[in-house]
Amino acid sequence: MKKQPSLLPNPHAEKPEIRPLPNSLGFRTVRRRDFLNGLLVGASAAVLGASASGCDDGGTDPIDELPPGSYKGDNNTICHQVRDGKMFDFPAAEGDLYDAIVIGGGISGLCAAYKLQKLGVANVLVLEKEDPVGGFSSQDGPAESPWGQAAAYTVFPYNDNLIEIYTDLGVIKEIDADGVPVLNDQFVLKEPVNSAFIDGKWYPEAWDKGIDGLPFSDQVKADLKAFRDDMIEWYNYADAEGKFAFDTPSDASTEEPDVRALDNVSFADYITKTKGWSQEVSDFYIPYCRSAFGVPPEELSAWAAINFFGSEFQPSMSQPGGNAYLAKKFADLVGAANIQTKCFVLRAKNEGDEVHVTYLKDNVSKTIRAKAAVYAGPRYLAKYVLPDLVAAGRNEAKDFHYTPYIVAAVHVDKTPPDIGYDNWIQDEKFFTDIIVADWAGLADPANEPLTRKNTLSCYCPLPSEANRGELLSTPFEDYEKKILEDLEIVFPGIRETVTGVDIYRWGHAMLQSRVGFVFGPSRVGSQVPEGRISFANTDVDGLPAFENAVASAFRAAQEVAMVVFPPP
Repeated sequence: MKKQPSLLPNPHAEKPEIRPLPNSLGFRTVRRRDFLNGLLVGASAAVLGASASGCDDGGTDPIDELPPGSYKGDNNTICHQVRDGKMFDFPAAEGDLYDAIVIGGGISGLCAAYKLQKLGVANVLVLEKEDPVGGFSSQDGPAESPWGQAAAYTVFPYNDNLIEIYTDLGVIKEIDADGVPVLNDQFVLKEPVNSAFIDGKWYPEAWDKGIDGLPFSDQVKADLKAFRDDMIEWYNYADAEGKFAFDTPSDASTEEPDVRALDNVSFADYITKTKGWSQEVSDFYIPYCRSAFGVPPEELSAWAAINFFGSEFQPSMSQPGGNAYLAKKFADLVGAANIQTKCFVLRAKNEGDEVHVTYLKDNVSKTIRAKAAVYAGPRYLAKYVLPDLVAAGRNEAKDFHYTPYIVAAVHVDKTPPDIGYDNWIQDEKFFTDIIVADWAGLADPANEPLTRKNTLSCYCPLPSEANRGELLSTPFEDYEKKILEDLEIVFPGIRETVTGVDIYRWGHAMLQSRVGFVFGPSRVGSQVPEGRISFANTDVDGLPAFENAVASAFRAAQEVAMVVFPPP
């Protein structure tokens, strides 16, 4: 067992300057449009024949010549109607009694259904409002060259839950003699994984092997190496009982007070005060913190941040289309007969020893029955769907915060040079990082010809929750122009290679693991079942990751199995 890292603050470290994020996206004043996209709106436009020249030669700016965007994707009209109190029909329950109904077909819902079936709860039905299933783990584009709409990759399986699912999903090839999973190589991301754009230049493997080449002082580079080593040490730390410092579910992590206390410390303070590293280290990871958590280091729980960063220095896994491949594999295991799509759940209510679930499909309401249910939707929406929560006076979700987010898929007929899988922008841009869509499916992506067509997924967290309204008022062409202007800065000449743009807008995309949230009473209380209804989602486990979705799903499935098969 490795020695526990020091947690004592450095009395000589200065308090870091908090650098506020821009509160304006720099868009021109435009007319307001009444988009019905509270959670997601997709947008696309053809970008044909755009010139890379930005000179004022008396002509028209090539971006201004782009045709207006035509919006596609998720339609949240019903979401807003439920939120705003529209009355729907709630017919009497009918049909056979299910063992369990799972509300929501994202990763947590699909995983809960899969685990329920493994526990012997065979008569399970998943209701999902979209088609296909997947939630944030969805893809777009042709089957031979897809791109992810949101969730992009997962980390090395570090506990029994993850080993179980990855074995069943075919990601783990075998377990070696030491009990360590051996991954199927096709799923492992190849180097360089994390590149960084700093002062006009790209630096490969900027988080690890490439630190010595970064344009920083010797002291900053030494601090970055110390940070990396500290994260790896935390990743391996376990207490006397064998509990990891950071595990999923979050509540399975060690209860050592000094470790849990990290939840009440900001990540910025951990870096500069607890460890005494330079402010540049905190600044270096601002793009990651905003991309992965939706907040800067000054607002982010150190416990949450270290949880993520420890895994970032282990192998990561993905496929073209991001995490959609995992959703598809889960759906195959659950079985098409046990999944109904385009079903919007209006209400789920405990009725004696049953749960009655009313859903809307093809504008017709229907109520069905089950012995128990799993609510696998976002926790902040539960109060609109589960009247028993309101009746019980439960309002844990008041302390849940979510960052609005844009993912822009920019299609190019040539792949830019000098990049890796995930490319971090250290300079202030509209996007924090850019993922190369086909990287995950290639055996040696760094040496593939740059003449190949590709899709660049630009991850654009908005500065704060206050910016959510911009998703409702900003036209597609304004986002498109801003993204292409910034892309031209990081990849000079790219505008002439762009053949299309898709933009996906997520109003409540990224759970913010703020200081004090992970082990605070609201998050912990949010996962307590309400009668025969259990909860599964990343947010009830406190961090916005696939691994937390799995952990919450396993817990909810165990709870429901106890209801369906009560002990004697």
